[in-house]
Amino acid sequence: MKSALTIPGFLRVYALPALWLFALPVFGLWFSSHATSRFDQTFLSAVEGQLSEDTSLEEGTRQELLQFFRAVPASEACLSTSEELAGFRDKLGEACSDLEQFDLMGLLALGAVLLGLVSGMIALACALAAFISRPFQYGSFVVGWNVLRITGALQVLAQGVLAVWLSYWVTAVWFEIYIPKLIGIIGLLAAFALFQVVAAIFRRPAMDFEVEAEVLEPSKAPELWAHVRQLCEQLKTQPPDHILAGIDTNFFVTESEVHAGGRTLTGRTLFVSLSLLRLLEKSEADAVLAHEMGHLLGGDTGHGKRLAPMLARFGNYLQALREGGLTLPIFHFMLAYRGLFELSLGRSRRASELAADRLAAGVTSGRDIARSLVKVGAYASFRDRVEADLFNRGEQQQTVAIAERVALGFAQYAGSEAVHGDLNGSVTPHPFDSHPPLAARLENVGEALSPDDVVKVLLEPTHSSWVSAILEAEAIEARLWGAYEERFARAHDLALAYRYEPANEAERQHVEKHFPPLTFQGKEEKLEVRLDYAQVSCTEWEEPVRLEQVKTATTEERLFKKYLDLQLEGGGLFKGKRSICLSKLQDPDGMLNAFGHYLGRHRTMEAHRKSTQQAA
Repeated sequence: MKSALTIPGFLRVYALPALWLFALPVFGLWFSSHATSRFDQTFLSAVEGQLSEDTSLEEGTRQELLQFFRAVPASEACLSTSEELAGFRDKLGEACSDLEQFDLMGLLALGAVLLGLVSGMIALACALAAFISRPFQYGSFVVGWNVLRITGALQVLAQGVLAVWLSYWVTAVWFEIYIPKLIGIIGLLAAFALFQVVAAIFRRPAMDFEVEAEVLEPSKAPELWAHVRQLCEQLKTQPPDHILAGIDTNFFVTESEVHAGGRTLTGRTLFVSLSLLRLLEKSEADAVLAHEMGHLLGGDTGHGKRLAPMLARFGNYLQALREGGLTLPIFHFMLAYRGLFELSLGRSRRASELAADRLAAGVTSGRDIARSLVKVGAYASFRDRVEADLFNRGEQQQTVAIAERVALGFAQYAGSEAVHGDLNGSVTPHPFDSHPPLAARLENVGEALSPDDVVKVLLEPTHSSWVSAILEAEAIEARLWGAYEERFARAHDLALAYRYEPANEAERQHVEKHFPPLTFQGKEEKLEVRLDYAQVSCTEWEEPVRLEQVKTATTEERLFKKYLDLQLEGGGLFKGKRSICLSKLQDPDGMLNAFGHYLGRHRTMEAHRKSTQQAA
């Protein structure tokens, strides 16, 4: 889809959150200075008190000593290597070790701030270089990824150390206590964050591209294959190695590895939609096919093939940062770089789409491009409407029959006002590129269509389609639609189980089909936990707890045993708490997972009920 990312949107959504990268280092830098000043002030106050009370000192000597200690703070003596201050430093003894810590952490915090600034300049330079050209785009991202993943890991390490250090000294300096449990928790979080990030740097994400389609061998569509090769010859580009036939609402070409029908396809692969081919005249389909071949000629698919693994690895790295807890500030910084790079990607992809349209118009005509864009966009929008309407229905469907509903309702949709809003506000769906708006694409090929022209184009019957050149087109469509509609029906069936309260017996049975009553036996004979869609009970409790009463659910280790703690609404801190000792159950993990699943269903149901009431 067309990227909605703009400069103001980038600043609001990406740039401002990225500044959180500096929050902990800046605080650490300030706190180290604050702790040092506080130590100096405390020490000076103590010295002044002792000197004022020491009656053995002459007044002149007292004033000289006061002047010295006021001029030379304790921190300066500790951190100095001057021989003149050696005596002062020796008298401070172990107190200097604290001041050395403050100084060291201040330097670490300053280093983290400087590293953040350098990383920001590198990210900005790489992102701006990506706007220059496609080679610069790829090269800048390679440099950006390889540099920023290292600086990101260093930031995690530095900020983790700072967090652990602050967890001790903040309470020690301000409240004169320290909390071992807090220090331990922060330490574990820091270690987990570092592990997550380092593992993500070396992890290679799966690049499986699954397409629900069937391979069209040349023997099954010889005329279509010959025509595609002829188009490629006209465009002076190599033809695809494979053609896939499916029922999605788009056409595309890729050089990435594709998995379809149990086969792995390499090289150039063209996907054609049988549903859309039925709508398109051969000349209009030729415009679409020439457009896709134009991506091969223009190097778009090759560029995408090189860039996709890098983007996937960066996405995997972002996910690790997001889940790392203490790494969230670094996540927002890295996300800002990815967002800025997306601006350049969107720009180059839109330019590639317009170039492919112009190329296709030169082989066919601007009129064919315009008509194909309108038909493809309208069909995709109407099918989305049909599927959304079906999925949002609150009752079970005997048959979803999506293909039939689309075929029977398309003419009425084509003559409605809705089609114009959809076409003017939408772009053609595509798995790889950000397509420009329809109006821009029509203008790009020198065509203009009025609302009446659009309706006429959509309602005209198709006289000659390339579907007729595919020997088993009907059988392929039937198999693909059958599998798709069955999967859609299962998803809708499960969604209803999440939406129903339930309000009647039929709905209760439907919910219990997916969320049946469960019983978890204890290791001791009398212990038992029962769970259903509405409540949870334990033999150690006086009464069951309804899921609507559960405010929070957490797990905690106490006395070497694991507990599930439920905080109930309106019950207070102690009276409103129920606990299940998971360690006493035969299947503690099963019970915990099931409870999370059932509680999630209940909260989804409540959210759906609330949104339905608000909509009414």
